[in-house]
Amino acid sequence: MLDSIFQASDKFLAFLGRELAPSRRRVIEAARNAVKSTVTTGLATIFQTVGPFGPLFAFRIGQPGISFGWFEGALTIACAAVMQAAIVPITGELLDYPGLIMAFVFVLFTAVGYLLSAKPQLFLILALVVIGTITTVYMGIFEPGKIGWGSTYTFDGILLATLVMVAIDTSIWPSPLEPRLFESLAKDFERTRGRLALVGQRYFAPGAASLPPPQVISTLGPNLALLASIKEHAKPAPQRLAILINSVLGVERIHFEVEHLATLADEPTVIEIRQRHHEKIQAALSALDEALAKRAAGFLAGLPDSSAETISALPGTIRHLNDLKAQIPLAIDELAGSEPMNLLGFLGGLETIASLLEPREQRLDSPTGEAATEDDYEPRPFIDSAALMFSIKLGAAITLGLLVGLTTQRADLQTILWSIAVVGQPNQYGAVVRKTLLRLTGCVIGGLAALAAMIIVSENFDSLPAYLVVIFVVTMFATYVAQSDEWLGYAGIQTGITFMICYVGLSPTTDVYKPLWRFWGIVLGILTAGFVFLLVWPENASDKLIERLSKLVQTTLRFAKEVTDARIADGRIAATEQRVSKELLEFLNMADQARFEGSRGVARSAAGLEAASTIIRIAYRLELIARGRLSGAEVLLPDNVSQSMAAIEETICATLNSASSKLRPPLPSSKLELPSDAPLESAIELKALIDDLVAAATLESGGWSAGLQSSFAMQLQSYYRLAILLSNLDVQFSKLAAS
Repeated sequence: MLDSIFQASDKFLAFLGRELAPSRRRVIEAARNAVKSTVTTGLATIFQTVGPFGPLFAFRIGQPGISFGWFEGALTIACAAVMQAAIVPITGELLDYPGLIMAFVFVLFTAVGYLLSAKPQLFLILALVVIGTITTVYMGIFEPGKIGWGSTYTFDGILLATLVMVAIDTSIWPSPLEPRLFESLAKDFERTRGRLALVGQRYFAPGAASLPPPQVISTLGPNLALLASIKEHAKPAPQRLAILINSVLGVERIHFEVEHLATLADEPTVIEIRQRHHEKIQAALSALDEALAKRAAGFLAGLPDSSAETISALPGTIRHLNDLKAQIPLAIDELAGSEPMNLLGFLGGLETIASLLEPREQRLDSPTGEAATEDDYEPRPFIDSAALMFSIKLGAAITLGLLVGLTTQRADLQTILWSIAVVGQPNQYGAVVRKTLLRLTGCVIGGLAALAAMIIVSENFDSLPAYLVVIFVVTMFATYVAQSDEWLGYAGIQTGITFMICYVGLSPTTDVYKPLWRFWGIVLGILTAGFVFLLVWPENASDKLIERLSKLVQTTLRFAKEVTDARIADGRIAATEQRVSKELLEFLNMADQARFEGSRGVARSAAGLEAASTIIRIAYRLELIARGRLSGAEVLLPDNVSQSMAAIEETICATLNSASSKLRPPLPSSKLELPSDAPLESAIELKALIDDLVAAATLESGGWSAGLQSSFAMQLQSYYRLAILLSNLDVQFSKLAAS
């Protein structure tokens, strides 16, 4: 028993040490947000602005990653003014009809919840709606004679916070977004570099321990979000923007290419053919390792467009790899074996990585034109069902919280509604108990900090500087913790919010009773939200995980059909890569949340991650086939060989569609435009078709050029790997359905 406790304690301390490890960027961002909150608090105190709205707004909206420019500041002030001007007369009218107040709150917050879930870019405006509604409605109910002053204080607080954030973000202490993006990309390169070193070791020592599981984690989403902020706020020149876009997308493509090499390194094969070319392959691996290290150093130095001199070995590496591929036996009957195909695939992957790392003039792979559009395969529904469900739950929780607050006849308990508004977040499923406990932990820490500040500071100091020092210390600590993993981040955000509401909102005071009522209101709000989201209308992340995985499969399936029908273009490949990365991120979010839903959630998360890894490999193989087709080499193949390849690809589509039926009913054949007689072959039958293709190609390959044979060999390798991957996917889907 004691051993289990000690082990759990060691794991928890290791987790805290890992998540709270200091870094220069993290400390700076925590200090910036603390300065915003502290300066806003000082100005609110000087101008005698009652209420915590300004400091609370500065703390929550000023978190790292959110930057206020002049446009955002003007929009915030204008929206706050309009909101306060509208809500006061509406509330005044509703006071004559008490029965309508609850209905008004439910309808309003349901609409806010739906817009917040479906249009997250409206977060700022919707936050102002929430603040204005809660404060004005409560003021109208308990102190109707002060409703005008209450609305004025709310607007003044938001005005002060906005001016402070704009001044700090634009002039006093701006936080450039480019260095943050470069740091992220440099870390990605270092991780990729370490992974490539392990792959190289494994490739020449297949008897050694297997590689760690393929990494399906992707940083493309966060990096693209930073890139969008840079484009909006920094407005870089087109050439600079092109370099940044290429850097972000290039890191992601190199990441997936290394994972492809990892799968080849783990394939069982005869070691002699690898050892025969050991020296040349090792030289290529060393050159790539050096290039990755220099590119990472270039990012940290703020030079994403590393000059050709810094990685001058890459052109020679590409040339040597291309020459080495030409030395591999090219007879079709030999290529049917796994050894030459494995070696060709490994060399091709190294060549692709080298090409991606090589500096090129004005290489713009940015998602423009056809690739820039989302180009949804299915029309979006008029009503987003997931957003609607969330909005109804948020409206119900707010209404229930208002009812609880009204029964106590305490105006201080409007913090119930503030708490619910902060806790209620879209796209958060499952693990409600864990999230509630984390928020309660943050609430307790923030409450204790407020109590300690009142006992130690307020009773012994009556000056503003001492008051502001406490604000700075607590908000810096809360922001520092909030930058941790999102599970620990809940506690950090809640700590700062609780402290702001309980201490800052009351100004320096030794009266502990009002802060205790506010603290109790925050606790009630967290528990009310937990009750609605956990018991009244629960939604599990493990179920959402299946939906997200099904979307990923359907996207891959449609891409496979486009490749089969020869309707693919380079822009479409880039667009599909974007879509797959986006849907993979959504799936990983659900898989992460499902891990905290008990044994069933853990099992389903693990099975889902395994299946997602296989789907990504399938998508990668399809991309290789598509790029080989775009090269134009296949037009030289005999008709019977081309027809056999088309039949194999149609069977791949049908097999993938059949496997996906274990997650949900397969798409109608008409929607996929599959031939009505497309055979739903198993992976074993698919391999038989590939063997028939090899036999046909063997008879025709006498007059083929070396380049054509090499291109055909790469296609053939992808077919064999797809047969294995589809077989694995069918098993994984069965396991997932049974979990």
